[in-house]
Amino acid sequence: SMTMWVRGSPIPCQGVAFVGTIKTHRRRTHSGDGVATQLMRETLRRAREREQVVSALMPFRASFYDHFGYGLVERRNDWTVPLSILPSGPSEGLRFYRPDDMPELASFRQRVIERGQCEIERPAAAWEAQLERADHGFAIVDRPQTGGQLRGYLWIEQTRVGAKSHVQARDTIFQDIAGLKRQLHFLASLRDQYSAALITLPSDLPLQWLLRETQLPHRPVEHAAPEVRQSTRLQLRVLDHKRFIEAMHLPDDCRGRTAVAVQEAEGTSSRFTIEVDGGRATVTETGSSPAFTCPDRVWAAVVCGDLSALRAVQLGVASAEDNAAPEVLNAFSACPAPFCDEGF
Repeated sequence: SMTMWVRGSPIPCQGVAFVGTIKTHRRRTHSGDGVATQLMRETLRRAREREQVVSALMPFRASFYDHFGYGLVERRNDWTVPLSILPSGPSEGLRFYRPDDMPELASFRQRVIERGQCEIERPAAAWEAQLERADHGFAIVDRPQTGGQLRGYLWIEQTRVGAKSHVQARDTIFQDIAGLKRQLHFLASLRDQYSAALITLPSDLPLQWLLRETQLPHRPVEHAAPEVRQSTRLQLRVLDHKRFIEAMHLPDDCRGRTAVAVQEAEGTSSRFTIEVDGGRATVTETGSSPAFTCPDRVWAAVVCGDLSALRAVQLGVASAEDNAAPEVLNAFSACPAPFCDEGF
């Protein structure tokens, strides 16, 4: 049982981790279903019993969980940046973590995730486990005043890529772009020890514009240049559409009304009307013909904002009577992109 923040509001979330079947029972069936299928169905039944709004996981193979209604809702940019092209500048306020930073560190991360999309709260036990692992690297805080508020947190460790030593940012939290710049300035100061930095950031943060070399090369080059690889990790199933949508704080200028049908993995269809006005949405069940229809795994990406409703229709993974319905639903993608940096 966890808490996920969605457009400024907390919702109950079930986290699923390490689903597996022992070798001697793989691909065997009992009452028509395999062991893993039975396990996932029971997992979802328990989530509904506990009134959890979403179920989330980070899959080994997304296509397996598609069958249970989970859709990928997040894109992550994994950057490799030569330290020679990182910006130089001040990094005052950054220092090594001390145990007395813990209360403010937890409070700081909470403040940041409350402004994010699909991020998960980190319990005290997870902080303890991470800081134990941090003994293998360095935990750094951006806290210029003793007893003052944090502006950022960076956990780095050394890794090898071929014959080169790289510095990897395992946990990167900053309150604004100025905070990210201070962290980049700090990493740039390590150019005598490392050749490049590995940093993971949300898909809607174009890091190249902060670098000395802004080009993402389209062909092999001899000069130092950044590289980025996009990956998908968080997969989510919406179990209570009304509570999920009505929790969101949406842009004030988005308004409209449309009927939606979500084709659920169990063979049923969830039909409801969404009315958006004044920065909030109201959801009511309906029996009328839907203006927008898609499977649950696609709906997860649309309602979380990773895939716009209009693009889903254009790709053929959703259908709409006309452009009016996607225009209303595009309110979900008119916000920061989903990004969950918490592993579970």
